[in-house]
Amino acid sequence: TPPKKENIWVRLMKQIFTGIFNVLLWGTVIVEVFLIYTGNSDDIVTPIILASVVVAAGLLQWWTELKAESLMDALSGMQATAPVPVVRRSRGQRQDLMVEAEDLLPGDVIFLKMGDRVPADVRILSCTDGMEVDNAALTGESIPEPRDPATAEQGTAPTHARNTAFYGTTVVKGSATCMVFFIGDKTFLGKIASSIKSARSKSTLEIQIEHFVHLIAIVAVVVGLASLVANLMSPTQHPIGYIIANAAGALFAQVPEGLIPTVTISLMIASQKMSARHVLVRKLDAVETLGCVSVVCSDKTGTLTAGDMTLRDMVHFSTASDMVTETDFSTTDPADKVSLASKMLRGGVRNNATVITGPGKYVGSPTEVALTKAGIAAWGQSKVKDVMDNVTLYEIPFDSANKWMFVAEPHADGGQVFSLKGAPERVLKFCKFAYIGKGEERCITPMTPEMLDTVSASAKKLMNNARRVLGIAEKRANVPAAYVWDKTSMEYAKENFLSDMVFIGLFGIQDPPKPGVKQAVEDCQSAGVKVIMITGDHPDTGVAIAKEISIIPANQELPPYTVITDKELADKVPSGESFADDGSEEAKRLEAFWTQVVVHARVFARVTPIHKQLIVQALQKWGGKNADGKAY
Repeated sequence: TPPKKENIWVRLMKQIFTGIFNVLLWGTVIVEVFLIYTGNSDDIVTPIILASVVVAAGLLQWWTELKAESLMDALSGMQATAPVPVVRRSRGQRQDLMVEAEDLLPGDVIFLKMGDRVPADVRILSCTDGMEVDNAALTGESIPEPRDPATAEQGTAPTHARNTAFYGTTVVKGSATCMVFFIGDKTFLGKIASSIKSARSKSTLEIQIEHFVHLIAIVAVVVGLASLVANLMSPTQHPIGYIIANAAGALFAQVPEGLIPTVTISLMIASQKMSARHVLVRKLDAVETLGCVSVVCSDKTGTLTAGDMTLRDMVHFSTASDMVTETDFSTTDPADKVSLASKMLRGGVRNNATVITGPGKYVGSPTEVALTKAGIAAWGQSKVKDVMDNVTLYEIPFDSANKWMFVAEPHADGGQVFSLKGAPERVLKFCKFAYIGKGEERCITPMTPEMLDTVSASAKKLMNNARRVLGIAEKRANVPAAYVWDKTSMEYAKENFLSDMVFIGLFGIQDPPKPGVKQAVEDCQSAGVKVIMITGDHPDTGVAIAKEISIIPANQELPPYTVITDKELADKVPSGESFADDGSEEAKRLEAFWTQVVVHARVFARVTPIHKQLIVQALQKWGGKNADGKAY
């Protein structure tokens, strides 16, 4: 549930009339008006100017923050969940309804399909084989996770149970019938949001201005009292109104009336410059806070990385004992029957369940979309559609049990081509041959144990570089033209179609770093700002990306505490809401651990949003010290 918004006019009044500095300025205005009213002053310009300055500064800040907030609301509105198909019972009768996400109730049976955002925490009652959900918004995992209605093992963490889907995640493949069990603040994401709610802490600028104003107030009071005492003890007798006016003038002369508008206008200019760099500033003083940053904690998926799975590598045999990696796919051609890279990419595009819904718009598993986009980038959309639209004689869709998919299509020279794509270890089970160097029949060689070891080593190398690896194989066949493909069973296909496949190569797919991220990280480091990655993804994936963007040195052995996982944090969480300094055993144990972590850690992996809050608290508490406890 979003927090209740304060009335915009109440917020404006607070901007104008609250804050110790504003109180001082309004005090000046009140005294000036009082002196005019009592006849001890005829200066009506000063109070008018002072009041105008305070009101104008408040209006500027209020308008800027209101504009930023309206933009954020507009962005949130663009992500609103569409009405959900729901089944309910009323007086024993089934009702099929379309219900807004906020009107769902526990017990509702809903239907989800590919591309839908999950509108609540749901239990999957049934789903298609190979259904996948993108949990990046919840766990940070860049790779979609399979879903299955089977009961999870006892003790399985909710986020790892395959028979549930959570609010805020997205169905990327398949469809499901589900039952709602939690809504609103009761959802997993809602509980996380509630647990990390806290009052906004004061910014560095607010603290500095408050300290300065306190100092000014003390000086002003001292000067005002000194003026009052001097006038009272003066040999020349003055009227009481004159003495008060003189003391008030001396007091308020110390107040720098131009400070607030100067600061506000400076922050507005900075905010506009940030806006030109596509940064939305919600609170003006946050701009100044950026200049005080010593540590930047960043999520990985969609922040440091593009949040978009991309084909990075194609690996195939160059000789019987060596495999070569290709990263430039622009020279491939779907009509090229000789180049292994062309054969691989064509097979990856053809043996694919992605649906192209428009220019740059795709529906399907992110890994398969990655292959489709690589084909479009290399050949153009029309050629990719020609390949994908080729006649399908027989097909076995991907499912979580097989971990592969199979397609049979007619060959231009007669006969058929069988294509198999999936997890490397599953594909290799069906491969008795491999292409060496080129994709011609004369280059087909029997698969030896040594060649299998070479493929396994290449796949492991890709995985160590945070790639999701797929294998692809094919073979030519001559099934009679009169054969009835529709009556083919999966078992028959496995036994007769998938045997003696010819291995082509491996695809390495990854959510790559965004352009410019590596340079930005290096710029931060050169300015003395430490960059830390905090992700829910696998440690190997996090470390590989961190090395690629210079958060971690690429060719050095990692010292202790560089990479911290959820297992290491499990017993390092304070029993209270924050770290305590009460001298207890728990406080000493936590301090010993976290004082090392805040100095050396560069990657936190498999962490939850609660852990993220804890890490920031630790950095704020001990981040300004070296491992020996001394400040730096």
